[in-house]
Amino acid sequence: MNFYDKMGLTPIINASETYTILGGSLMDSRALQAMAEAASGFIDLNQLISAVCQKAAELTKNEAAFVTTGAAGGIILSAAACICKGDTAKMDMLPVTDNFEKNEILIYDGNFHELVPYWKLIKLTGAKIVSVKPSLDAISEAVNERTAAFFLFPASLYEKGIPACEETIPVLKRLGIPAIVDVAAQLPPVSNLWYYTRQLGADAAIFSGGKHIKGPQSTGLIVGNTDFINSCKLLASPNCRIGRAFKTGKEELAGFITALELFVNESEEDKFNRQLLLLKEIEKKLSLNKELHLEMIMEGRLGTHQPLLLVTLPKGKTAKECNQFTRNSKIPIDIGVYPPEFEMQEDVIFLNAYNLNSQCVDIVVNTVLEYCKA
Repeated sequence: MNFYDKMGLTPIINASETYTILGGSLMDSRALQAMAEAASGFIDLNQLISAVCQKAAELTKNEAAFVTTGAAGGIILSAAACICKGDTAKMDMLPVTDNFEKNEILIYDGNFHELVPYWKLIKLTGAKIVSVKPSLDAISEAVNERTAAFFLFPASLYEKGIPACEETIPVLKRLGIPAIVDVAAQLPPVSNLWYYTRQLGADAAIFSGGKHIKGPQSTGLIVGNTDFINSCKLLASPNCRIGRAFKTGKEELAGFITALELFVNESEEDKFNRQLLLLKEIEKKLSLNKELHLEMIMEGRLGTHQPLLLVTLPKGKTAKECNQFTRNSKIPIDIGVYPPEFEMQEDVIFLNAYNLNSQCVDIVVNTVLEYCKA
């Protein structure tokens, strides 16, 4: 019996996304081995954090980096760093910020507020969130002496009707306002690890460690300039400040840095083609059902560099019902269902091969075809 058997649970095949609700991604055996090795002995945690973070900065071509607990932990630490500005006395006062000179954080107003509600985590620091009309001119009007930073949440869908980072960050730089970019799921391409900071000039960018990087799901990465990252470190565990709650242990640090190195060093073309070959095999086998309309697209759900297979189901069938059917099968499968904000037809599913292998192909195909016949 494996662990899930002991818990009375049945594992799910993930043919949808690197969703947190499914456990992110499957970790490489080398990352798991690094975690086991780290668990076999003790270490000075501050020394380990410094070594891992220095390596992460080198791999991501940034001045500095800090490993925390998911992108959510990264948002909170980054917000706290913005309002404390390296002042340890202020750090010790969080989340009480009434007497802080700068305690307001700006975000764009818009429909994405409900699509990516992670911005609400900023409030845990005691900062006040100020919504800005989605225009560049509105930024200057919103900035005042209490403005600590501007947080951005870019993606092809989330930026609909909102100025892109490429437009917004230069305005913020001219105004002297720190720009923090939450790009938790905006990988690949690997170049995004330094694009927002080194090329666009953002003060920091935040990534999930357990999605496309394939590290422990309980990890995340903040990259940016040295002063900013040093503030994040002072706020974080093992210090007894607001970030004590976002503790990364020696095992997570070992697994994350190993996964990051594998992610950065593996050929992007190889990663893309591996997924594409699996999807083409699925496409070929699904095509035996002439009622299905199949379309291969070369862009991920949020504009990432990965292929997806779109499947239009037979008349009378819906994506939601298909997922219910596949999730309740003997071998449960999560297939991609577009939420309403994507404005996709309700009879379209997507299949993502990022967490699939060749042994999964026939299971996914047969289960989807079973639903079509039901």
